[in-house]
Amino acid sequence: MNSAAINKAKGQHKVENAVLIKSVIYSLISPLLIGILIGLYYVLTLENATSQIFFNIIMTAISNAHIVGLTMGCFVVPGYLFLFKLNKITYWAILTIALLGGALFSFIFSATSSMIFFVNTLMSLTAAGIFLNCLRRFTK
Repeated sequence: MNSAAINKAKGQHKVENAVLIKSVIYSLISPLLIGILIGLYYVLTLENATSQIFFNIIMTAISNAHIVGLTMGCFVVPGYLFLFKLNKITYWAILTIALLGGALFSFIFSATSSMIFFVNTLMSLTAAGIFLNCLRRFTK
């Protein structure tokens, strides 16, 4: 009986790892999503906007995707696992971890004070939101 419970728990742990990996992969779409949204905003609001502006903004967002990956790998996933271990997972805690991690990595690698700093932090926050949404959908 005891070994069956252990094997069942190990099987559930493997499913949790697969769901966790799948959620992290989906969260890495956030630079493309944010790049498209900001690109569309500029194209629709600027008077002499061209498709060149749109593609430049998307490429800038994608080129800063390493900040999202680092934030997910160093802050969000370990924070989620720690809170999961304590059975204290809350959305605001994970989103705050992502916001702080995105701001830290954006400050270190990319920009100290500009719009890129804000966009990188927003991409990390969006990635954590997608991560949480995917976790909720895949575990049901």
